[in-house]
Amino acid sequence: MSRLTKWLDHRMEVVGIERLKDLAEYSGVSLQTLRDVYAYGSLDMLSRSERRWLAAALRVCVRRLEQLNDGATDWIEDGYVYDAGKSGRPARKQDEDDPTCWAPLAAEPQNCGTPLIGRIRSTGKAEPDEDWQEEWGRRIPRRFGTGRGVYALELEGSEQSIVFCSIPAWELREGEAAVYCWNGWEAEGWYGRVSLQPSRARVVTPDGQRHDLDVLTVVRIGKLIARWPASPDASCAAEVKQNDAPGRLAALAERQ
Repeated sequence: MSRLTKWLDHRMEVVGIERLKDLAEYSGVSLQTLRDVYAYGSLDMLSRSERRWLAAALRVCVRRLEQLNDGATDWIEDGYVYDAGKSGRPARKQDEDDPTCWAPLAAEPQNCGTPLIGRIRSTGKAEPDEDWQEEWGRRIPRRFGTGRGVYALELEGSEQSIVFCSIPAWELREGEAAVYCWNGWEAEGWYGRVSLQPSRARVVTPDGQRHDLDVLTVVRIGKLIARWPASPDASCAAEVKQNDAPGRLAALAERQ
């Protein structure tokens, strides 16, 4: 028996599911498919949606379930509980055919800051944190504007976060942004320098790679509005520019 199937048996006991047939009923994943999971000791035959349904029935997030499947973690502790319907995102199976269903949603504005709902990988991949919940989710200690439609993503390997404002796809032509495209089962995000053209959305990610996406698959765009904390280099440059203003004015007067 694999580590995954041992955990599945144990987790079913923890959440009060007695039989595999019951798990199939609660999750919506067919009984035969679950038997295949046990036979192969892997979730590889499940679609992304089926993984979400299974994770929701077992009260864990799909990201941690996939980490267990991939061997990135050995076990998911009994005390860990994640209920998909309480995260500020669509509940399990709700309007799942809508391309915007699984795109990151910004929470309502709060006085305590801006929701920090995911991360940007070194490759430019924008990934939502499915553990984020309204009550205790991470935030950065500042609210931008009214806070509506605003969220932040943490830069991997950095202490800085990028703040975005959700806008319709047609409002951006070029600039730094996070683009979410429907890939057939979920909204996949990419961050970088974005250029929207009639037939494609081109994203040049921080690692220099160029991604040409079908513009018709773009479901949402997060426009960059700030970085937190602000770059010290940018602050120093602004200060130097301000301090140098009298000198530039004097030089201009001499030329005249």
